[in-house]
Amino acid sequence: MRAGRRWLAALAGFLAFAFPPATAQPRHPLTLDDVLDVQRIDQAVLSPDGNWIAAIVQRPARAGEVYGRLPYETDPTRSDLWLIDTRTGARRAITNGAAQAAGYWCASWSPDNRHLALLSTQPARGEPHGGDNVRLHVWDRATGAMTRMGDTPVMSQTRYGGALDKLDLRGGAIKRARAHACQLEEDNAPFLWLDAHRLLVATLPPGQVSGVLDQYGRPYAEAARTAARLRAGTEPTVMAMGSGAARLPRDDASHAILRIVDVTTRRAQTIGTVPTYPFRSALTLSVSPDGKRLAVMATLGALQPEAGKTLPNNTDDNWTVERRLGFLDLAPNSAVRWVMASPRARHPVQMLDWTEDGGIAYTARSSPFEEKALRFIASPNGGAYAPEGPAPAPVERNIAMPPHGTLLDDRPDLDTVLWSETSRAGLVLHLSRASTNTTRDLLVLDTHLAAVDWGETRLIDYASTRGEPLKAAAILPPGYRAGQRYPVLVWVYGGYMVRDLDHDFMTDVFMPGIYNLHLYAARGYVVLVPSMPLGNRREDANSYTRIGDGVMPAIDRLAALGIADPDRVGVFGQSFGGYSVLALLTQSDRFKAGVAMAGLSDIASLYGEMDPGAAGYPGIAHEKSDNWAELDTTGRTAPPWQDPAGYAAVSPLSHVDRVTTPLLLVHGDLDMRGAPSQAERFFYALYAQGKTAKLLRYGGESHSLTQSPANIRSIFAETNAWFDAYVRLRQSRP
Repeated sequence: MRAGRRWLAALAGFLAFAFPPATAQPRHPLTLDDVLDVQRIDQAVLSPDGNWIAAIVQRPARAGEVYGRLPYETDPTRSDLWLIDTRTGARRAITNGAAQAAGYWCASWSPDNRHLALLSTQPARGEPHGGDNVRLHVWDRATGAMTRMGDTPVMSQTRYGGALDKLDLRGGAIKRARAHACQLEEDNAPFLWLDAHRLLVATLPPGQVSGVLDQYGRPYAEAARTAARLRAGTEPTVMAMGSGAARLPRDDASHAILRIVDVTTRRAQTIGTVPTYPFRSALTLSVSPDGKRLAVMATLGALQPEAGKTLPNNTDDNWTVERRLGFLDLAPNSAVRWVMASPRARHPVQMLDWTEDGGIAYTARSSPFEEKALRFIASPNGGAYAPEGPAPAPVERNIAMPPHGTLLDDRPDLDTVLWSETSRAGLVLHLSRASTNTTRDLLVLDTHLAAVDWGETRLIDYASTRGEPLKAAAILPPGYRAGQRYPVLVWVYGGYMVRDLDHDFMTDVFMPGIYNLHLYAARGYVVLVPSMPLGNRREDANSYTRIGDGVMPAIDRLAALGIADPDRVGVFGQSFGGYSVLALLTQSDRFKAGVAMAGLSDIASLYGEMDPGAAGYPGIAHEKSDNWAELDTTGRTAPPWQDPAGYAAVSPLSHVDRVTTPLLLVHGDLDMRGAPSQAERFFYALYAQGKTAKLLRYGGESHSLTQSPANIRSIFAETNAWFDAYVRLRQSRP
């Protein structure tokens, strides 16, 4: 017995040596590498039988990928396909595109659960690293083979901001109420399953490039063509636009070729061609319940403005474009039968559902300036009529999500909901069943975030200068010590309201790149996000004068709590937050430094500025920008020639002589929301006065300033250096 105890003691000693007890992993402040290494679940979709999940997972932003196509955190061309068995939880990566910088996304199951249709940039046959276009691929679950369905490029909808080539394909073999989607909200698929082996696909004419690659690539391709024309001296380099009687005819190249692809034979049949318009609204296609024809709502172009008239509902793209409704047989080489609408339905707005008699319901109005759209029904014989009675109410299923939960797929027929949840420990894919009130974790990503010391985020109660009760969020640096006053960086965005910490957008730990405010707290700053009420902008139409109402009292409250050093406060923001920075600095000298990213300084010029990325769109380049529809953020409702004093009053450039604060301006040269001139004019005005300012203009960058990891690192470093020089190192009062 004694010998046995000695043997057990010896074994215990060996095990303690070989397998020491786990110790708490040391945690570190958040770094930019931590943020760039984040993976995201772009899509997760259940197979029709519920046994399989196709998950699209975005790879980290590391070397060897291709960037600049879309903002890095929304770019699907850096994604791979994962397969998860819902019965066992087993999972495996089906693709690994990193070696060739290939992306796979927009997964859709065939009705027999065997095939997955996807989009991919996978290069083949000498195509460049990262691919040169987007093409249709199909994965066979039985054989494990991934097959490219020919070389024809397909339409692909861009994301974030002004989307190109919006699509809305409905019906087919998979019965869903909403459009067939690549992503829940921002991106719809250019294909749908007609049956177990046939796909309806919207493809591009020869020589065209899918929008995901083309949105930011087209300006540089056009610049190269312009340079070649200049060298040759035989072709003009003009980009023409027209208005009114001089409006140019539409470009006949803007169309989609609709094909039916058989995934078992790889053969494709063209069924017809429909016009498209790249900038706004959608090409809507709906398969009839009997599967024999399509209802088509095509967008022909932007509506021509008229003097003294305003397009109603102009924040909804469907109201700003000319659309046409028709029918197309699902048979080879069909022609669209366009509906001859009555004068009351001259301008279609939106397609609704199929009717029992084989017609399609839609909304339309008599004039582009009519503020209300009525419901009509178009019949396949080409006529249209107004139905009796109201339209049936849509059936919606509301699913409660936790504060950081995202719905990915909802299958009431399978009693299944797929959703993801983010936290300071990472990202989890969940499968929930209402009947059993159970939830299973199927995929865990971003576990490296568990090693981050996030510090503490506090909710601060305070009142605005007008006495309104408000809340602010304060991110404290790791290792924060009570009683010590810290330098403060105030992140501003006019109109933003902090409600609580669970639902606060700005302080989310999964914010991408330079927008992850925890990065600045990790460097020893307190980051303050104040509420910034601007009032009713239709009644109190000068948001410029109200911009500080919620900001200054929040700083005062943080100082009163003993957290903020009132002598070391900087301010920064992006987009309308950049505007907010400029507006604050022209009204106050309280800040020791400011950083305005993609800011807006001259609202009158913003109204008519062209999108810098509009090159290469003959005749319609001026229609790409829709900034005129965004100006209600400043309270402007009339055009600038009718209200020059009002535009001047809300433009920080009009008050630039009052700036005394060192200012860093950051702008991309392909910014769709505010051309680089917005930053250049403000910088030059400071330069002309000999004031401290610096302008960083990033080539190829869009409004988000997140096209390239190298640019993200540069902007982050420049921002930190600016604040360190003028805020952190400033001598505070004793």
